[in-house]
Amino acid sequence: MTRNSRMRIYKGIFALLDLCLVNLAFVSAFWIKFGNEIPDYNWDSYANVLPWLSIVTLIIFYMFDLYSNWRRKSLYNLLYLIVLAVATLGLSTMALTFWYRGFSFPRSVIILSMLLQILFLALTRTAIWWFAKRRYGLRKVLIIDRDLESAVAFAYKFLSHAAGWFVVHRFLSVEQWKVHISVIEEVDVVLLSPSLAKDEKAEILSYCARCRKEVLIVPELFELFVLDAEPQQIDDMLVLSVQPPGLTPAQLFTKRAFDIFASIFLIILFSPIMLGLYILVPLNSNGKAIFKQERIGKNGQKYMIYKFRSMVEGAEKLTGPIFAADNDPRITSLGRFIRATRMDELPQLFNVLKGDMSLVGPRPERQFFIEQFEQTIRDYSYRMSVKPGITGLAQVMAKYSTNTEDKLRFDLMYVRNYSFALDIKILLQTIRVLFQSEQARGINRKYTREYEMMLKHFGYSEVASGQGDKVHLKK
Repeated sequence: MTRNSRMRIYKGIFALLDLCLVNLAFVSAFWIKFGNEIPDYNWDSYANVLPWLSIVTLIIFYMFDLYSNWRRKSLYNLLYLIVLAVATLGLSTMALTFWYRGFSFPRSVIILSMLLQILFLALTRTAIWWFAKRRYGLRKVLIIDRDLESAVAFAYKFLSHAAGWFVVHRFLSVEQWKVHISVIEEVDVVLLSPSLAKDEKAEILSYCARCRKEVLIVPELFELFVLDAEPQQIDDMLVLSVQPPGLTPAQLFTKRAFDIFASIFLIILFSPIMLGLYILVPLNSNGKAIFKQERIGKNGQKYMIYKFRSMVEGAEKLTGPIFAADNDPRITSLGRFIRATRMDELPQLFNVLKGDMSLVGPRPERQFFIEQFEQTIRDYSYRMSVKPGITGLAQVMAKYSTNTEDKLRFDLMYVRNYSFALDIKILLQTIRVLFQSEQARGINRKYTREYEMMLKHFGYSEVASGQGDKVHLKK
């Protein structure tokens, strides 16, 4: 049985388990409220809506990514998504029961069932996550890179990952791995840097397969295009058909229709907040409330993006185009709050309505930075084959401090694997990001201490920071 087949079976089991737990919570809530004498009209309302409720449950849990592989991920994020999914399910239950049988489904039962659902799902998923961590955690990692300085950057990512899943065992340069080939026997996982040549990757991968070791490959950007390639046959030759990046006409129509209706709804929903900020921003600091700036959209087209101004007026007059930093003195007191809560992005709903942007897509960038990125990252322009978005896969999967190339990998993954369901999943998971400030933070002091201890363990110390993820080490 292939790994994909096993995953489908596991997801099916999880889905059935979730349905049992959700309905067990409803039954328990009825019993707590009414005891053994549940009124027939209340119970009948639940029984009649049960099939629809089950379908809605599976859709909501899927959209909140509860059926992805949670091995090696954060338990905190898993529990957070469970709470958001159950809250959404509770609102959907109220809507379903009101539409079907008015108020015959007690709201007190729905609220109580939500608390029980969170309890049942959290306990069950925590137990499964804990068992997986005991079984698959503390995997010893060997990092193979072109040089040790680059390998340290990957080691830092393992340290920043959810604790308990990985232990950095050793670094090896690609020239050293054959000399120290016995090290592969000591580890569980081998990570290969994208800087390795194809023949080097192939040789190490082949050896690790013989040793039955897991290999993690950081893909080169062009390799992401092959992920959804279609196997075809030309005479007796196997080929992979790789289509150019972009969306089909049907996908473009669906995406645009959703953008129009959703942006109108969100503009109406957030209009009180936008009106309040339109008044408060000029009162907090001199200047206009709305900040307009040229950005590059789909296929390199220029447009003006709208934001609530979070910096002082004319913030870049002396510095020129630069990225905002933590504790940036140019950011106003109100601006710090609206940036943290992403409320400064709300005017971009009008960009979406105009057609300059989409709700979901790669974040738009300025021409100045695009020209710099294209000099060092060959495939950077592919992210502009779709409309830029207010949120995107990189925004929900990466961090604020993630480097440009790693964010680009997520952007290209989105372009190559677009679906309407993926857009909905990203929008729902954006809710999680909005309330998790650690995803917007820079360097964490805890990880810095562990990083220094790791370098000391291997006999190195960092003497100066280089460009990007590059560091300089000394023995």
